[in-house]
Amino acid sequence: MPSFRPPLLALFVCVVLCCGQGVVRAGDIEDCTGPFSEKTEAACATILNDAQRPAEDHLKAYIARSRFFISRGKLDAGITDAEAAVGLNPQSTSALATRAYARQRTGNRDAALADYNRAIELEPKNPQLLTSRGYLRSEQKAWTDALADFNEAITQRQDFAQAYVGRGRVYVETGQLDQALNDLNSALAMSATVQNGFFWRGQVYRRKGDIDRAIDDFSRAIAQAPQTERAAYYDRAQLFITKGDYARAIADFDKLLSFAPDNKIVQQQRQAAIAMQAELAKVHEAQPAPAAPPKAAAIAPATAPATTPSASPPPAPPSPLSSKELLTQALQLGKQTKYADAITLLGQALSANPNDEAALRLRAAYLLLTGRLAEAHADADAFLKLKPDDASMLAGRALTYAARRQFEEGLADANRAIGINSNGSLGYLSRGIIYFLTGKTQEALADLDSAISLNPKDAGSFAQRGRVYVALHQYDKALVDFDQALTLTPTNDSWRAERGIALLLKGNNAEGMVDIKSVLDHNPNNQIAQLGQGLAMLVSGQPDRALLALNQVVGKTTDYEGLARMLRARALLTKNDSSGALADINIALGKLPDDPDVLLLRSRVWLAMRNYDQALDDLNKAIARRETVENHFVRANVYEAQNKLEKATEDYRRATQLAATSVFDVLTQAEARQKVQQFSKKVPCGNASGTGTCL
Repeated sequence: MPSFRPPLLALFVCVVLCCGQGVVRAGDIEDCTGPFSEKTEAACATILNDAQRPAEDHLKAYIARSRFFISRGKLDAGITDAEAAVGLNPQSTSALATRAYARQRTGNRDAALADYNRAIELEPKNPQLLTSRGYLRSEQKAWTDALADFNEAITQRQDFAQAYVGRGRVYVETGQLDQALNDLNSALAMSATVQNGFFWRGQVYRRKGDIDRAIDDFSRAIAQAPQTERAAYYDRAQLFITKGDYARAIADFDKLLSFAPDNKIVQQQRQAAIAMQAELAKVHEAQPAPAAPPKAAAIAPATAPATTPSASPPPAPPSPLSSKELLTQALQLGKQTKYADAITLLGQALSANPNDEAALRLRAAYLLLTGRLAEAHADADAFLKLKPDDASMLAGRALTYAARRQFEEGLADANRAIGINSNGSLGYLSRGIIYFLTGKTQEALADLDSAISLNPKDAGSFAQRGRVYVALHQYDKALVDFDQALTLTPTNDSWRAERGIALLLKGNNAEGMVDIKSVLDHNPNNQIAQLGQGLAMLVSGQPDRALLALNQVVGKTTDYEGLARMLRARALLTKNDSSGALADINIALGKLPDDPDVLLLRSRVWLAMRNYDQALDDLNKAIARRETVENHFVRANVYEAQNKLEKATEDYRRATQLAATSVFDVLTQAEARQKVQQFSKKVPCGNASGTGTCL
């Protein structure tokens, strides 16, 4: 639906402006040409009104203010400043590109093209200018010319993500979907936040009929630009209708109508969705309830077989295939995540030759992936007897130690791997994981940064760093890393579920549930997704449903056991089950000693039990480790219960001042503001006259 799509940011002015400009004075010039803020317009005006400023400063100010005006929708003012910039220096490619973009935004595409052409004559190898012209030509549906521009831009700069997005769009529009998917995957691998990358990849999946992936990508596009991605809302609504999910489709149409309330097409589509929803409800109401299946037909959930603590897998029967053929087939099965079948084939190869290094290496990896830790460790030991200085296998064995909570031994292997090969990413990854599991988050981040720097195509390093950022409540950074991991490995359901949890913890319920639902559709028993579902039910005020979901997870997943216990404790507190909540909290504290979030929850139990001294002790420890909206709010609750109103007022006020870092902070801060209003009428400031308030 082209009328919904805002003009593309065809001009990369921020980059273009950096070319060929000299050093200028600090102060106004920085406020004018830096990131847009409330100071931008005034700072630029100050420069332009100063006749003593050099012409170069005036040029920069006109260009910067033009960009600012255009970003605020003041197109006439933007064009006026761009014209002034070109008038000052007709040879400035930055000025020409700025005017081109301003003209493009007002629909004067021929004039915009003339400006781009002139700028490219001056700088024929500038990839930003070539890409900008490519986008303009795409708007004009001049696909051949646009493709030539994008190809040349990529030739000049092979890592320019926006050029790959532009070329991907051309391929989409001309029906070359496989080429489009390759380009868009490349762009998102370079930058998970590249503009329009998710939107156009969603279009590819939509046209291929992969509805779930298309919805996922449209949702990511909306998350990046919720106020402008109108085409993504519209296309996602259409896909929800295809799936019969009329409620979500109607919600997307409502969002579009909040932008354009008079849009007749959206109004009609919304009415059609409501009618289909109503008709479907009538059909369902008329159908008799299905008979319950006989008890004998019930299928018990499968349980993982017990593993021998130290032995390798039993020898497999000999195979007529050669070792090379077995290894090739095992690799293919591994790519399909059929690890058990791959392990069987590798066992056959090792029966023929127990010292087959390639088979040992691969089987150790697959055994580790399937949680058969002792067997993976045994294969790693066997390999390292043959090649004791193999850095990658040392790093792999470090991971088996980490999974078995043998951190000292794992750290020794990881350090040795790094010592042997300081340019190998796996050593830093394994050590980063061990640091994270032992509570050394900053050391973990440093190692994971190194791993990613050495191997930016390793999805596992991005996913692991995302987990660290979640633990640090830095959800925006976590989401970027999970996006990158899923761009590199789109089929990993665990990472998708973890991204969903990060979105939910950030407060993005609707988007987070897209990830959670997608994973549960593939595998209803995915424990991370079940945990996410429990979290979503909890924050939406459905503690009973939250408990149903969380009971499926507690005690079953080691990596997320602490979070699962904490979430169930919150649900139990909502149900006034203080003793049940305390049992979960104490187990969580055993896994996360002195964790401020767990201490906060325990203080809430003490508060419910009117044990104020212990509540304050836990809260003071929690606040000393990390201030949050919630822990100040709960401490204010305690002070209020003790009738210490001045202290309560101070904490309530502090709760309104802190930035919310989680969905629980967001929910709590609204209550804190109400308390501040209430207490402003009760607590005097203590001045001589006794008038006024402390707030």
